[in-house]
Amino acid sequence: MAELETAKLLKADAFRALGSKIAYNFNDIEKRCEDHILNVRNQTRQMIIDARTEAEQIKQEAYQAGKQQGLEDASRDVEDQIQSRSEARASQIVEEKLGTVFPAMQAAVSGLQQEQVNWRQTWDETAVKMCLVIAEKMVRHEIETHPETVKPMMSEALKLASGTQHIRFQMNPTDVAHLGENAKSFITNLTGCQTCEIIEDESISSGGCIIETQHGTIDARIEAQLDRIFQELIIQTQD
Repeated sequence: MAELETAKLLKADAFRALGSKIAYNFNDIEKRCEDHILNVRNQTRQMIIDARTEAEQIKQEAYQAGKQQGLEDASRDVEDQIQSRSEARASQIVEEKLGTVFPAMQAAVSGLQQEQVNWRQTWDETAVKMCLVIAEKMVRHEIETHPETVKPMMSEALKLASGTQHIRFQMNPTDVAHLGENAKSFITNLTGCQTCEIIEDESISSGGCIIETQHGTIDARIEAQLDRIFQELIIQTQD
């Protein structure tokens, strides 16, 4: 009986000892859980802080990037405005310069054109005069060489005075001598005049004459005829 009680006491003590171990182990697990939860909370809090820090950093980087981009855009805008204004100013300066240059150029061109016209007129007149001088020399040479040519030359002038009643005929004494006694009949036959007066005039070159009628005067001197030819040719060259 005493042994049985002793055995029970031993078992009870053993159970109590086991219960003490079990209680110890539970408290240890609870402590670990609390530590783990605290650690998780700390990690979570740090993650939130890190996330906020990273977000702020990203925000600052984005702001700086935007600011830099804005500066670049503004710089480009300023450059574009400067370029545009420079081109506009350059165009204005060019227009102002051309506004003064063009009239001067036009005046110069007009002056050159007028000089060209004047030169051409002078050249034309000179050329015509040279031709007429040559023609006059040839006519005079022909008259000196062949005095008989005077008669047909005067015939052309007398035809212009046909139908008049009275003629006053002036010519070189050499031509009067060449016509001789037939001078008056030559004149009256060509003009049909009733009376004819022949006047010798040494100032009139041989081959030419001046015919005076009641209707006017016909200047048939060689010089006058060449001058009329000269005027006609000058008018034609100007046209």
